[in-house]
Amino acid sequence: MDTNNLFDAIGYFKRMCNKNKLAKAHNFHPCTCSGMNSLEEVLAGFRKQSAFFAVDDTNDGVTERRSGGFFKKRTFTIFLMKRYEFDNMADRQSALEVCRQLYRQVHSKLLKDRENMDNELIYLNTDNVYSRELGEYFISGCTGLYFMIDVSEPINLMYDEGEWEE
Repeated sequence: MDTNNLFDAIGYFKRMCNKNKLAKAHNFHPCTCSGMNSLEEVLAGFRKQSAFFAVDDTNDGVTERRSGGFFKKRTFTIFLMKRYEFDNMADRQSALEVCRQLYRQVHSKLLKDRENMDNELIYLNTDNVYSRELGEYFISGCTGLYFMIDVSEPINLMYDEGEWEE
């Protein structure tokens, strides 16, 4: 597997958002961001959209040696956020519950997709998925959670002399 064929997390999760019945029923908008401190598309669409399915377009990674080969492990962060009526804690709880249910459905889809041996999803780590709910003061009038998924893909680290000058 070369770097041109690595798992396309943004495309995968955007398609997932567009096909999930709960996400569609609650108008989750698929978008990207650059981490929790840079929710560009979320903030740009905050007045027009009521919910967000945001995939972080940056990721942490590590190259590791396993079973005689090298793997590139990348961690992707996905934010599920839903607006609620400001200062209405019952509405906030309801919005958070929608995000929790959507996360459960996404996780179950990840488990199913990983079992398909014909795609790059076989490298997903679905056994240990970290999630965290967003605090009350994250963005006024918006709640939700984020989760992190790892993918460890084989990479070719064979030395190629043609890539170097003498």
